[in-house]
Amino acid sequence: MRLLDFKKELKSTVKSLLPAIALIFFFQIFVIRMPLSEFIRIAMGLILTVSGFVLFVQGAKLGLLPMGERVGTSLIERRALSLILLFGFLLGMVLTVSEPDVRLLAYQIEKVMVSDISRGETISVTALGLGIFVLIALLRIVFDTPLEYIIVPGYLTCLILTLLSPEEFLVIAFDMGAVTTGPMTVPFLIALGIGMASVLGGRIRLKTGFGILAVGSIGPIMAILIWGIIRGWL
Repeated sequence: MRLLDFKKELKSTVKSLLPAIALIFFFQIFVIRMPLSEFIRIAMGLILTVSGFVLFVQGAKLGLLPMGERVGTSLIERRALSLILLFGFLLGMVLTVSEPDVRLLAYQIEKVMVSDISRGETISVTALGLGIFVLIALLRIVFDTPLEYIIVPGYLTCLILTLLSPEEFLVIAFDMGAVTTGPMTVPFLIALGIGMASVLGGRIRLKTGFGILAVGSIGPIMAILIWGIIRGWL
């Protein structure tokens, strides 16, 4: 990693987070006024967050993006549909388990919810849903299926399931659907889709390669809603 790239990314990150940091300090000084020792811990956490985010973004640019694109290209060149399906399913599950946003939300759900919804259970169901729909998203790229043929029926099914699923699972489902497309998942899946589209003849990379996250995010929502319905029957 070149020092110049790191400085550029650090400057960009601090600039984008500066309004939020300023707001936190404003509320601390004029509204919250928590003890100084407690606020120092929060300030240290902000510093670590900014530093970690800069390192992660640089790592994604150097590692995740090239690797994802190379893997996508390789899968299509091998013309092994079963391998593409297996890889897509396992990739979706692994990325979900390692996604920091998912783990943080699952921790908050376990801590706040009064029902017996465990962190591991939430993450496992979310991972299964994303794995299945990443598989579907890769099939869409291979067969050049229009995105609306998956998005419209997928979300209509989710809306129907909201009428049947318990309310606590309803709120969990859509939050989990949002956080699954986090900093681990986004760069790899987008690069994977672009890599696959780049070696498919007669395809537009933008049209074919993108949309994988839109399809994938349906999976966690649908999986948790179905999980809520099943748990209601038990």
